[in-house]
This record gives sequence, structure tokens and C-alpha cells, in this order.
Amino acid sequence: MRFSLIPRETKFFDMFEEVAAIQTRAAGKFLDMVKEYDRLDARSNELRFEELASDEVVERIIQALDKSFITPFDREDIHTLATSLDDVLDNMEETANRFAMFRIDKLTPEAVSLAEIIQDCCLHLEHAIRALRTMKNAQLVQNHLKEIGQLENKADKIYRDTESKLFANPPADILLLIKWRELYSLLEATVDACKNVSQVISEIVIKGT
Repeated sequence: MRFSLIPRETKFFDMFEEVAAIQTRAAGKFLDMVKEYDRLDARSNELRFEELASDEVVERIIQALDKSFITPFDREDIHTLATSLDDVLDNMEETANRFAMFRIDKLTPEAVSLAEIIQDCCLHLEHAIRALRTMKNAQLVQNHLKEIGQLENKADKIYRDTESKLFANPPADILLLIKWRELYSLLEATVDACKNVSQVISEIVIKGT
């Protein structure tokens, strides 16, 4: 009987790792978009495809949850982890879409820094999710989550500083100020979404140890 339960348990980890890998790949593409700042429509479409791929896996997780009697951890936590992961790519794709729409001539170093933080957060999330499979090293998971917390603090400071600078030295074109405010807000919201995932993972680890 024990062995018959293993596939039901491992399939959730397989799917969570699949979503995490998609997000890491998407974060790399998003960073390339911000750094290179070319082919904006094409790059935005690539992020859209990644977002759809993530949606498909998240939907499989929810469907599997409805059909499974045995789950590796609390059903509510599985649902929350799936939906919070989905939020990360939703925010990232929306930010990429805004970059393509706004057609700003030149990006700022702060925007690049925030995109780098997003990629780093996604990498740590992927490592943390992979380590969830066995729960043998809870401290390793928490170390990755701690890094995400530090990155989120760094992103908050960048966001506060850039917003202050925007109003202290506003561009002549008020529309440009509005665009940058929205872009910085979306970038920061994407980092916050990563932090939300890390908090869900932390709760799972605490319950499982």
C-alpha cells in the first residue's frame, strides 16, 4: 500500500518544480528584455508564452488536487503555493507588456537592478521548491527563503529611492513620469509576489518539521 501512494505524492513535486523552472527561464528572458531593450514586442510575446505555460501547469496542479486523496502536504497549502507561484509570472508578464506598450526611449539602472532582483528571487524559489521534495534539509530551504527576504528589502529601497527621485526631479513630460511610476510599481510588485511564495513555502516547511 505504501508504494501505491508514492506516485500520488511525487506528482505534485514534479509539477511545482516544472512551474519553478518555467519562472526561472521567464525571469532570464525578462532580464534580457530590460538589459538589451530591443525587440520589445517579440520579447513581450515570449513572456506571454511562458505565462501561458505556467498557467497550464498550475491548472494541472489544481485538477490533481481535486482528484487526489493523498497529498504530500496540506491541500490548502498546495492550492496556495500554486496560485502564489502563478502570481509571480502574471506580474512579470504584465510588466513586460507595459515596457512594450510605453516605448520609453531609455531604461534606468534602477529598472535593470529590479529585473536582476526578480531573476535572483526566481532562482532561489526554484532551489527552495526542489528541496521541498524530501524535506531532509529544512535549513537549506530556509536559507533560500532568507535570501529572498533580503532581496525584497533591497527592492523596496530601490523603489522608495526611485519614486522620491521622480518627484524631486520630475521629467518635463508628465506622461513619462506616470509611465515610470507604473513600471517601478509593477517591478516591485513582482518581487513582492516572489516574497509571498517564499512565505507560503516557509509555512509548509514549519508544518513539515
